[in-house]
Amino acid sequence: MKEVIRNRFLLMCAVVMMLVLSLFSSDIFLPALPDIVRQFGVTPSQGQQMLGHFLLGVALMQLVYGPLSDSLGRKKLLIFGTSLFILATFAIIYAPNFKDLLALRLAQAVGASASIVLGRAIIGDLFSKEEAGKIFLTLFPIVGMSPALAPMIGGQISNLFGWHACFIFAGLFGVVLLFLTLTAVPETLPREKRNPLSAVDVMQGYIALLLSRRFWHYALIPCIAYAVFYAYIAESPFLLLKQGVSNKVIGFTYLSLSLTYVTGNLIARWTMSKGLTLDKALATGYLVFVAGGIVMFLTTHFAPNFYIGSITAISIMTLGNGFLLPLGTSGAVTAVPHNAGSASGLMGAMQIGAAAIIAGIIGPLSGHNPQTFGMIVFVLAIAGFFIFQTTRRLSYRADLNRQLS
Repeated sequence: MKEVIRNRFLLMCAVVMMLVLSLFSSDIFLPALPDIVRQFGVTPSQGQQMLGHFLLGVALMQLVYGPLSDSLGRKKLLIFGTSLFILATFAIIYAPNFKDLLALRLAQAVGASASIVLGRAIIGDLFSKEEAGKIFLTLFPIVGMSPALAPMIGGQISNLFGWHACFIFAGLFGVVLLFLTLTAVPETLPREKRNPLSAVDVMQGYIALLLSRRFWHYALIPCIAYAVFYAYIAESPFLLLKQGVSNKVIGFTYLSLSLTYVTGNLIARWTMSKGLTLDKALATGYLVFVAGGIVMFLTTHFAPNFYIGSITAISIMTLGNGFLLPLGTSGAVTAVPHNAGSASGLMGAMQIGAAAIIAGIIGPLSGHNPQTFGMIVFVLAIAGFFIFQTTRRLSYRADLNRQLS
């Protein structure tokens, strides 16, 4: 633990990169997606599978990395995953056809998923729920900017050098993370705290989480938030083109999402520093989130070609996500003591799985129609708030019964 304290700054830099890697890599190519679609001769909905395949791989592998890291430790798995990510990312540049490109995206996801699970687990190893919440609120302004900044960066890179350069950039990002992992990240899970590695133990760990109302209460929050965000991320290149935005400037439209997300993080951090509880801060974030869903419905219904309305609506929702994502993550990872790795993996699988599903179906479901898309976002926002309030009451009752027994 002394080594952790001695290298705290570099460790936090590495953790930020771990949390950013998969989110950054999932989105950096999006402004160039119409170019990729044209080069490989596929439909826009098929092109969106590049996002869906990646997210699905990240979701499924988190179920594996979580319990493995609880048994084998964090660092070795992180080195393995980051190395695989680097190899797959550079290989994408040479993909001869779209089928191989999708396969490499899946391999890229298998590697990237290690970093997001282990980054959260490392924080869970070192800090309590409230401390972890404050740390996530410190780190998540940077982390949360990545899905929005990545398309902006990717747009400029692809405009200058072509879509292949987006993946070269992502691969170099992985190289830097691997270097930091080797030099600045210690093993944060001592051998005496590791769980035995067996299918029975893994299943028992997941069953304990699945039976925990507190885990469900917190883990479902990032699921809804990510589903809405990635519905927009997947649809936006085609939605904004239909609304009259030039392909060359689409990347810049994501800047507002970064700014509002960071603003939400800062407000959430300030409210918690004033004594607001985790659940009350989450409730505040959900009210903002729902307000954005209402704006999205109204603007796309009454002014379907008004792109400023769509960008404003999703920006309000990302302001709410500034509360929901870090605080929901903190609550879920610390919900069941001594099971941070499995909790991180299961929550991440649910969270990214929700994003993968919505990214895969949003095109066919909406028909790339702004009004239909706005209705889907509105329904998701209202459903998410209802689920949050319901699980909050159930979790409170379970805690009260446990105290009385």
